[in-house]
Amino acid sequence: MRYFTIFMIIFLCNTDAKAQELESITFVDSYSKVELGALFGISVSYGVDLYKVRYFTNDIESNQSIASGLLCVPQAENLIFPLAAYQHGTVDGREDVPSRLAGGFQLPMILASYGYVVCAPDMLGLGDSPGIHMYVHAKTEATAAIDMLLAIRDNDENEDIYQLNEQLFITGYSQGGHAAMALHREIEENFSSSISVTASAPMSGPYSMSGLMIDFSLGDADYSSVSYLAWVVLAYQVAYADILSDYSLEDIFKASYIDDILEFKNENIDRSELNRRMTDTLLANVGRVTPKDMLHDSIVDALKNDANHPLSVALRDNDVYDWVPEAPLRMYYCVGDDQIVYTNATMTDSVMNANGALDVEAVQNDIFSPLDHGGCVIPASFAGIVFFQNYQNILTSSDQIEFNPNLKLHYNNAYLWVNVPDDFQTRNLQMLIYDMKGSRVVSRSLNRGQSIFDLNTLSQGMFVVHIINGQQLVKSQKIVRF
Repeated sequence: MRYFTIFMIIFLCNTDAKAQELESITFVDSYSKVELGALFGISVSYGVDLYKVRYFTNDIESNQSIASGLLCVPQAENLIFPLAAYQHGTVDGREDVPSRLAGGFQLPMILASYGYVVCAPDMLGLGDSPGIHMYVHAKTEATAAIDMLLAIRDNDENEDIYQLNEQLFITGYSQGGHAAMALHREIEENFSSSISVTASAPMSGPYSMSGLMIDFSLGDADYSSVSYLAWVVLAYQVAYADILSDYSLEDIFKASYIDDILEFKNENIDRSELNRRMTDTLLANVGRVTPKDMLHDSIVDALKNDANHPLSVALRDNDVYDWVPEAPLRMYYCVGDDQIVYTNATMTDSVMNANGALDVEAVQNDIFSPLDHGGCVIPASFAGIVFFQNYQNILTSSDQIEFNPNLKLHYNNAYLWVNVPDDFQTRNLQMLIYDMKGSRVVSRSLNRGQSIFDLNTLSQGMFVVHIINGQQLVKSQKIVRF
């Protein structure tokens, strides 16, 4: 394994470092295309280089702080890739994060292998970021990611490592689904002049914290992930100190759970150990694993029935379903999910479309047999990759593209739809498909209107679709055959 560091000199003399600036990029490891294919048993298009990134962001009190994350870069010369954000799911603690090659780092690496420069932030309070992790806190999930994205995109000194086009894709699973949704919303509402979203694919996320997740986790049925509730409370006691100042841990949790929660807060045990201990205590106390039995009855009643209780207000501030995305958005879910009830996705679909969203859909990934939370990860992730291929552009450094936003491609792993607008001025319009060796495998003429092409004869792998109008490239998009 090779190690070297490319240092970004952020402050000299009296110059202050600011959020959205890099401190350093450190090479960590490299996986060839062959190694990735063997490791994951799939056909990929690029090897991937991995870098640890340290950058500046603001903490929960808006003070400048350091944060870390993983940068995954496809191995390819003279290609300009889209930027992508991968928001990780619930981890075990500070060291279980992408920058440490843990915390599900394989998923952003797989995404990068299909032609994306992927930022995977560790999030506040994890990795190199000091303090307690702001667990399922929408604002900081978003801003920590935005600051990493802008630090990577706006740094001109790393062109020997990566080149980026203007596209941005967003995804994440579990807590990362919530964080992906929060990131998409924050960009469109507050950062649209700095960066824009091409498409997003949140997966199995708790979008309704104050409603569906409270009902699901505080019901009478067993709920295995009892530690989630403790981490939410610890984070919100910091993030919402102004309204929760009268609520200590002892005011919320019953006495037999306090010591273990404090051990976790002080980083003496990780989340899995906390979950094991809390589960054992619940079984000993009440004979079942029901999180509501860890809480005082008055707290359970308030969470279920009092929308004005400070805890309810804090949870509602982290709901991420009631807004109107401008960029295309797909929510992938499984009805068998045992940790995050699938109606988070279907309800969000209904609300967003009722609000006037133009391209939002919740997509089920366990149609044939139910999949639990762990089982849903892989099918949801690859469904998101296929969805992104409908929008992805990868160019060479010499390509000039006469982009027409009304010329659209849609691909579903079997058929390719090409829609040429009626007012498009055609000059010998053609669709050319190349494999990753540069060999042309499909050549078809196009006319105005919709054309459908059967691609079932193509082998597995990644291909590049070029739409050529005369000698001018007007559309370039990657597709993947699984």
